[in-house]
Amino acid sequence: MKVKIISELISAITIGALFGLVSNGTHDKWHRLGREAFLSHESQNFERMYANPAPAMHGVLLWVFVALTVFVLYKGLAFIAAKVLSAFSDESEAVQN
Repeated sequence: MKVKIISELISAITIGALFGLVSNGTHDKWHRLGREAFLSHESQNFERMYANPAPAMHGVLLWVFVALTVFVLYKGLAFIAAKVLSAFSDESEAVQN
């Protein structure tokens, strides 16, 4: 049970760190390019995405896909971390015996 909790914690921290790195990279990019480039980009986004919105089902399906991707990533990382942690705990038990 302890291995499962630790592996899920490792998975959550890893995904959080990845989102943090992406967010920081976006912030650094716009900081480097400046206010005018950011405002121009946001103006283009408004014209492309908000002035003529896509059907609601498109957004729902997109976010279902995003949620499933994050869930699969989380469970996959937790599974890998559990295997690695259990291998280390098996090795340490063998050394102690």
